[in-house]
Amino acid sequence: MVQKFFLKTFEVLTLCAACNLVDAFSPTLTHHPLLRTRPHTANKYHIHRVRKCCDSRRNTQLHEQPINIRNLLGPISPSTLEKYNLPHDVLLDGWAAQVVTRTAKSLDEATDVQLVPRNSKEHFVDTVKVEIPIPLDCPGLGIELLEVEGGREDGLGIVIVNGIVPNSNAERANVKSRRKEEERDKLMYGDSIVAAELVLGRIGSSVKDQTDVASIRTECLGYDSTVDALGGMLSLLGNTDKSIKEATVNLTLKRLRRRPLIEVTLHYPSSQGLPPEKITLQPGDNLRLAMLQRGVKLNDPLAQRYDGKATGSGNCGGGSLCRTCAVSILRGGELLSRPKQNEKMMIEGDNMPRWRLACKSWVGYGMKEGEIVVQVNPRQW
Repeated sequence: MVQKFFLKTFEVLTLCAACNLVDAFSPTLTHHPLLRTRPHTANKYHIHRVRKCCDSRRNTQLHEQPINIRNLLGPISPSTLEKYNLPHDVLLDGWAAQVVTRTAKSLDEATDVQLVPRNSKEHFVDTVKVEIPIPLDCPGLGIELLEVEGGREDGLGIVIVNGIVPNSNAERANVKSRRKEEERDKLMYGDSIVAAELVLGRIGSSVKDQTDVASIRTECLGYDSTVDALGGMLSLLGNTDKSIKEATVNLTLKRLRRRPLIEVTLHYPSSQGLPPEKITLQPGDNLRLAMLQRGVKLNDPLAQRYDGKATGSGNCGGGSLCRTCAVSILRGGELLSRPKQNEKMMIEGDNMPRWRLACKSWVGYGMKEGEIVVQVNPRQW
């Protein structure tokens, strides 16, 4: 039998009243490491145990909540996102926990612990769904879990997927997702299970069968708490219940990925006497704001306004009313968010199909990387 050694470190959750954010695993002055051994074997529900030594010297950090950029950047295929997967050593140390407090009647209702990237500038959190059919005669998952932060008395921690057990239900689900024509997500190393639901199909007394759903939340739970929650959910598949005819476990996973980079080359009219300039943006960055933050002058005095003000009287502040931020996209237009009808109506009068309003253009459509070449102030060329 293989023995796995681990250090268990007890840490106190510190609160930060000033900003309502806290690193849930910030080290305290006193630690009590306890060296123990446990066998690396499958438990009743086929969830394997592995531990990692916690580093109490890690610096504390505060993290902003991740922005959901999927809603803005159109359909995103799993094959595109796979290009931004991170190596194992980065995933092992890439997660952090953030406590968010909200106004509520009690502290328990107001506090929520969320997984966030430790390096939010270069990494982002992607949420994926994985479906695992569960045979009634083999009610296990076959997922090996690794606790990278934990040993706390309150049961909090960070647990990631360390591997898939061969010939398990999880492995069969991964193989099935690869064979399907439509792209589907599969379990990967470094994923963290944040929620799960067990869907039970039952034989009903009426013509239609019944469906029962049991849901649990496991985000930022330690290893023992995660296994207890998953095991308790799977325990509903008892052999004594003959009304169950099929079962499926739906996992909600958080996945850490590298942020895609978009290189934007800016060309200025000769009257400005400026050389071409390159700026690096990330998906979800607004083109107008990104250029203004870098000192690019977009107030084109030749632009006709649509808000009743005189031409050359300034800009509308990003309200898509003045067209002073219009740019010409020479290359990489497919990397910009799709124009809506009001933008199309404002641009079509100029009969310039390459033009876009920078205030209504977000880079990284489809979460794709690449290069965008832009002519600034195109009326002055």
